[in-house]
Amino acid sequence: MRKTQLDKWIHGHHKDNYQSPRVFVIGCSDLSHYLIAVEYKHKLEPIKENDQPIHFESLDLVRDALLKLGVEKAYLRLHSTDDECGAGDEAMYYDVELPLTTH
Repeated sequence: MRKTQLDKWIHGHHKDNYQSPRVFVIGCSDLSHYLIAVEYKHKLEPIKENDQPIHFESLDLVRDALLKLGVEKAYLRLHSTDDECGAGDEAMYYDVELPLTTH
């Protein structure tokens, strides 16, 4: 999903029963970069600019970008280490609410 599409989705005209999109911050495998994705039709769509996923070097930069977009709530998706090894029946990931404000 393009960043402009997400911006229009968040700031467009909505009905009374509108629920804001679920936004996720996903760490890449080496944890040196983060991506933003939005849940759309039960799948995660990475947010893109110029047809490339947007990468961030820190959670602080992600927070700043989300606040500029007007996102009020986001989730940090943490992948289970067991998932990488293919062991266990635990969940493949955990979602933790990511505080966007610093007060």
